[in-house]
Amino acid sequence: MDPVATPLPSGSTADAPKKAKRRSPHRPAPGRPPRHGAALLARLLKPIRLDRLDGRSHVGVMLRKQRDELLDHLGGEPSATELLLVEEIAKAAIITQAVGLWLLEQQSLVKDGKLIDAVEGHARLQNNLCKLLRTLGMKRAQAERTVADVFQEQHRAKQRSSGSDEGE
Repeated sequence: MDPVATPLPSGSTADAPKKAKRRSPHRPAPGRPPRHGAALLARLLKPIRLDRLDGRSHVGVMLRKQRDELLDHLGGEPSATELLLVEEIAKAAIITQAVGLWLLEQQSLVKDGKLIDAVEGHARLQNNLCKLLRTLGMKRAQAERTVADVFQEQHRAKQRSSGSDEGE
C-alpha cells in the first residue's frame, strides 16, 4: 500500500515556528543599535522622580544641578505645580543636551541629501523645553526683602561712606 502523504523535507518552513509580526514598520528591528539616545533617555527618565535617581551618577548630578538652578530661579517656596514643572524641565533639558551633543559628534548631519531625523527630533525637544520654560516663567523671581535686610544694606552703605571719608 502506498502512503497517502509524503513527508516534507527537513528544511521546510512548515516545521519552523512562525515569526511574530513587527508592531510598526517604522520601529527598528530588535538588536539594532539606536540612532541617538533621545528615545532611550526619555523612556528611562519618564517614570523616574528626581529624588529616586542615584545622585552619584553623572545623570543624577546633572539633574540635581538643573533642579537646584530652576528652584533658585523661582525663589521662595515653589507651589506643587511649579515643582512638577521643575522636574519635567530638568529631565527635558538633560535629554535635549544629550541629543545636541550627539549631533555635534556626527561627521555629517546630511544623509542622501536630507537632514538626518535626529536634527528634527532635537528641534522638537528644544521647542518642548521652551514651552515648559515659558509655562514656568522666564523672569527671575524677586527675593523678598525683610526689614533686617534693609537695615543691613543701610549699615553697609554707612560703613562704606564713613570708610571713604577717613581715607581722604
